Amino acid sequence: MSISELTMKLESLSQEDYNMVVMLVERLADKPSSFLKAARDSHLKRNPMSMKEIDQEIEDYRREKRG
Repeated sequence: MSISELTMKLESLSQEDYNMVVMLVERLADKPSSFLKAARDSHLKRNPMSMKEIDQEIEDYRREKRG
């Protein structure tokens, strides 16, 4: 998703939904999820993929869910 696509989607949100997105972004930026880090570390132990490969799998999964 490009920045312009994201901007358009954000601008179309209700004020309440926009505020929720801002809150989530701030929370993720301030305190990365230890749960997600532990899940990635666990996955790497079971399946020695590179972080790039894992990120690509996550993106592919998200595309499938959206499409």
